[in-house]
Amino acid sequence: MEALYTDMVEKQKLLNSAAKVLRQEFAGLDDVIDEITENISSWYLFPHMQQRPLVINLWGLTGTGKTSLVERLAQLINFGKKFYHFDLGETSWGKADIKNSLEDIYSSANGFPSILAFDEFQHARTLNEVGIEEKNPEHRVVWQLLDSGRFQFPNNHYYLENLYMLIQKLKYMLNNGVKVQNGYVVAEQELYHRMMSEFNEYDGPFEKMLDENKKKKQSSDLMFLPFKSLERLFELTRPRYLCVEELKKVLLTFNGPQTIAFLEKVFNHSNSPRIVDCSRCLIFVMGNLDEVYTMSSDIDPDKDADVFYEQSLKINIPTVKQALRKRFRSEQIARLGNNHIIYPAFSRKTYEKIIRRELEKISNKLEKSRNIRMHFSTKLCNLIYSEGVYPTQGTRPVFSTIHQLINSKLGKILSEMVLKKLDLTHIELDGDAVALKATFYKGNETVHILQIPHKLYLEKLREDKCDDMQAISAVHESGHAIISAILLKTLPELIYSTSVETGSAGYISGKFKWKYISRKEILPRLAMYLGGLAAEKLVFGEENITMGAEEDIRKATEFITEMLKCCAIGRIPGAYHVEGTETRNFLYDPSYGLNQQAEEYLIRAMELAEKTLKEQESLLMHMSDYLSDHRQMKQEEFRKLIEEYASNFNINSLVEDGDLLFYRDHLKKRMHELKKKSVASRPAGNHAGLPLEVQLNCKRQNHEA
Repeated sequence: MEALYTDMVEKQKLLNSAAKVLRQEFAGLDDVIDEITENISSWYLFPHMQQRPLVINLWGLTGTGKTSLVERLAQLINFGKKFYHFDLGETSWGKADIKNSLEDIYSSANGFPSILAFDEFQHARTLNEVGIEEKNPEHRVVWQLLDSGRFQFPNNHYYLENLYMLIQKLKYMLNNGVKVQNGYVVAEQELYHRMMSEFNEYDGPFEKMLDENKKKKQSSDLMFLPFKSLERLFELTRPRYLCVEELKKVLLTFNGPQTIAFLEKVFNHSNSPRIVDCSRCLIFVMGNLDEVYTMSSDIDPDKDADVFYEQSLKINIPTVKQALRKRFRSEQIARLGNNHIIYPAFSRKTYEKIIRRELEKISNKLEKSRNIRMHFSTKLCNLIYSEGVYPTQGTRPVFSTIHQLINSKLGKILSEMVLKKLDLTHIELDGDAVALKATFYKGNETVHILQIPHKLYLEKLREDKCDDMQAISAVHESGHAIISAILLKTLPELIYSTSVETGSAGYISGKFKWKYISRKEILPRLAMYLGGLAAEKLVFGEENITMGAEEDIRKATEFITEMLKCCAIGRIPGAYHVEGTETRNFLYDPSYGLNQQAEEYLIRAMELAEKTLKEQESLLMHMSDYLSDHRQMKQEEFRKLIEEYASNFNINSLVEDGDLLFYRDHLKKRMHELKKKSVASRPAGNHAGLPLEVQLNCKRQNHEA
């Protein structure tokens, strides 16, 4: 009992230490790490009490540290040699047989606590995009493991057939005078030689081995079981024997019949199904769910990481399970359990911390090898962020940028130090869009400066063009932003007139504060979609309108047709679809004119956008002029322009809190009026059926009267 207590205390200390190390090494994942260590504590402390595997699901964007965190955790809790990683993305393309890989556990960790990691789990889908069952038998074993932790596999080892033939041959020789003592042939050696020379093992004839045996002078040197068979026999007897030598020692104690009995036992055992037991395992299921992380397709490096971070915090377990239903059957989702840990997208603060940690590693490595510290300026860190951070792609682009800007230059920096025979205490690195600047110090004294030119791709694309394209984009995006502010009371967070994203000249970034769409905002939203086109028409003239509004027009059309066909915005509250046998439960549109209604909405929305921008012409011109020279405008800068140039607009009408705009207050007001009406219509003193609170108020009022 004392030993059990001591073991538990030591394991708990190790788990707490592992959590501390993980928090130091993985930025922005403190809550995830705490949740993982809390979930695995019972398994880690008392694995013998576990009857089925513990399944923990990790979902997140690519590059957020799912796989690396699990691998590091396994190392820290002394499970590095009992950690098995399976990439289901590879198996889905036939690059690996996951079942064969899992069978390896039988000989190394069967029935013992281990850690399994099924990575890229989204590729193991059993339903395709339209909900039809897919055939992927290689993944069935995964679902068996997630359920009971056990699966059975037939032992169809390619050596079994040869083993059977060998047994029959050895039996024949024993029946014809061959004698065996302590594993060696002691009688009828010529018969043994003749019979074995006719026997070909799976990997070739035995002539060479037999020739070597003939050279031996003592008859006791001729083993009854061919030596080259031992290695293959060992494969069938694992894990009973630890090595070939141990198996050989056992065989050298047998006579002929005992050897045959042993081989038949091995054959019968190997020819029966085996059970892989992972019931005491910890299983991590890891994947990227695009249905949940809807921002994953947006790879624009100009997007605000904090916006994606805030979006990811709203993802919950029901959201994950709903997304899983598009890929897996309900009973399979049930096997995943309820331990779903959701990784947040990285915020700007997290990315900055990651950059600092990576640079600190470089400095520590240099200090250890050269006894020189390396310091990095804030300006250089910001440059790495702007060049390396794609908010939805995690750490990999950041690490590659650090390698490009820093690691690849270390050779030149250290060579300069050696060639110049510099006596240093530290080096400071700074940088801009043109070059990396290394300043060599001894104490507070500058002893040398080295400039290393480099090429930055994103910074080049972010430069203000000050050309026609930027002017068009400035007017276009200003139109969208002004309509959003004036009609929808929402300020975009950022407005861009140039963008590094391919196919986009500019865009506005932001979101509405409320979570619903009401009928009264249909027209203003349509006007916002068409605001860019209306702004171009107003500023440049109708004949100079460009084709840049193509995406806006498509979105506006999709929006209004969706509202009319599915959301009861049209004259009839029904769901419409194109005619077909598979859509027989929908209404069709032969007579109700949904297309005509949609066209009417679009015309009215364009008129509203033009009218609004005409009224706000001064704001439009000042904003467009600014964005034609500067690639971006922040929310606070936009707010100041509105305060100065907006016409007949109260800045205080902007929506800051979208949770309590109208509906709750309206409901409570209606309920209050209903209560008053109900009390007024009843005979005096009759309060039966009214809510208790109302009854007490009425009695109090009567008493006071």
